[in-house]
Amino acid sequence: MGFIQEESVPRPQSKRRTMLLPSNRVLLWKTEDPVKEKDKKKQSQTGLNMMFKFTYEDIPYIVKTQKAFELPLSVALSKACAEYIYPVNSKIIFQISVLMKKKVFKDKADTSENGISIKLDSQSEIDDTASISTLADNLEIETLLINEAEFRIVRNGIPISSVTLALTPIANQYCMPTIVFNKKKSVQSHWFVKTEKQKESSEKIAPTKKDVDSLYLSFSNEERREYSLEGYSFKHKGEYFSPDPTDSGRLVAVVVDTGVDNPVYAAISSRPINEPLEDVITDDQVKWCRVNKLNKDKDVVRIMCYNILADLYLNLNLEQNELFFNYCPKANQRVFYRTPIFLKQMKDFIDSQVSIFFLQEVDLRRHENYIDPFLKTLNYSSEISKKGGQISEGVAVVFDQTRYRTIYSDSFLLADLVEKEEVNSDIRRILESSAESETRFKTRPTIIQIVMLEDVETGVILVCGNTHLHHNPKDEHIKVLQALTCVRKLMKMFNEMKESEPERKCRLIFGGDFNSTPDGAVFQMMSNRFLPNDHKVWECDEKIDAEDILIEKKMSCLTGTPEYTNYTASSQKEGFVGCLDYIWGIDVESIRICPSPDHKKVIKYTALPSRISPSDHLPVICDIKL
Repeated sequence: MGFIQEESVPRPQSKRRTMLLPSNRVLLWKTEDPVKEKDKKKQSQTGLNMMFKFTYEDIPYIVKTQKAFELPLSVALSKACAEYIYPVNSKIIFQISVLMKKKVFKDKADTSENGISIKLDSQSEIDDTASISTLADNLEIETLLINEAEFRIVRNGIPISSVTLALTPIANQYCMPTIVFNKKKSVQSHWFVKTEKQKESSEKIAPTKKDVDSLYLSFSNEERREYSLEGYSFKHKGEYFSPDPTDSGRLVAVVVDTGVDNPVYAAISSRPINEPLEDVITDDQVKWCRVNKLNKDKDVVRIMCYNILADLYLNLNLEQNELFFNYCPKANQRVFYRTPIFLKQMKDFIDSQVSIFFLQEVDLRRHENYIDPFLKTLNYSSEISKKGGQISEGVAVVFDQTRYRTIYSDSFLLADLVEKEEVNSDIRRILESSAESETRFKTRPTIIQIVMLEDVETGVILVCGNTHLHHNPKDEHIKVLQALTCVRKLMKMFNEMKESEPERKCRLIFGGDFNSTPDGAVFQMMSNRFLPNDHKVWECDEKIDAEDILIEKKMSCLTGTPEYTNYTASSQKEGFVGCLDYIWGIDVESIRICPSPDHKKVIKYTALPSRISPSDHLPVICDIKL
């Protein structure tokens, strides 16, 4: 059994957090991990954990123990409390001598007054030989008496494993905690800012050991769920926090409340609040959206496509001059810096009436920890689909859940579609003519995500496709075949939906990073319906036996062809400037296209990404009439 002063739990020196337990509660939870025993043959035993807060001389302590289920209750308690266990009136009573071991008491021999007695209440019926698992499984046992005070038992009362503040706090951007859940539960976050500014003692500004050790969390009013953090001022209550510029240079702290029966956690930021950005790359686009307000026409929808740059592809362990984007400071490429800016971008565009987003390069962990929880606070939903293989990023369709509901969501690996669907027999023949191209196509993790949304008011059905095609410019022919596979699958499901719902209006929208410029074969095929077998794209592989390609219906490029949507400078590879991102449609009219950001902002810090741009891509936005 461990006995620890509450303000030091659990090890703030390494975790930068603290924990506060509810009053008059005993938390019980099972663990699937083996309980360590001296006898290795017993290593497979599971265990019961017990934790509660005990106050002595106005100082709060946390008492915690873990024992194997199979142990008789009396034996388990004797292991925890040495000889201070004895039965009284068929009830198990024990005293904890650990207080004396921790030298809390001067008189170590005075155990009768200074020990902690724990016993079942008089209403409980339990056999002397019962195992400790009885406390976990017998729901009729609702309370324990600790020094004669009633403590209510809370089973499975640890919904959160940890809370940290990994995101870099930036003035006027959005900060969120990273919460690792044992089980999903709604939480309430309380935000604080340190009273004193950090003193810069080196190039790296971070909390000092003194800052960390002095973090002390307490209730200012437990009933009203109000908290006090010594040396910090309360600023805001909510899922996310936008620091004020006047607080630049100060640490941020968050207190995460999981309910009256559960622990409360606090964490402090790894770095102080950054000075506000002079602007963000998309501010002009947000302004355009706000100026061009949508009227009440239910057939007009504002949509956006954005490659948000996956952290997966940034090896920031390299030296600055060896980075892929070596013109951008490493600190500005870190996902913990880019995410607060991206969240602010999403909030601004949502406030500016963007109803549907097509996102690419969405890190799964980033989506789980930040993007999805953030969007839910704004009444937006996110359907995410992982790429094939071991790739830990994917694509996501984000939409206004007050306007739409999901009626279908799935994704398909393009290599599987070509192999299994008869409509793609021509693609199989083309690939079989070149072993190199066939291998290249089959090993790509590229997918097509298909999400069908129903307008809850009008009943209109939107068949939404989302993809991120192969990136290598030398494999333009592979991209053509990938795009063809995507379009065929989309058209098949679009036609099936129209046939099953003949009285309803159905529309097709296809967004993505196509990694192909407007003068390329992908754009030509999709906009013209046709790509001849003598097109120069087939010269990418001289062994290819090409065929004429025809798609069922011409698609309209709803976002137009801006000069560029991807702007990078020479680094480890030659820089690239060009339009790669589009939204296509069938039976849809584009009525307004948002201009690109001012070029001066794009090159202000050489290229993208930058201090003011969290991605190497720019979003494309348009208003469509269904």
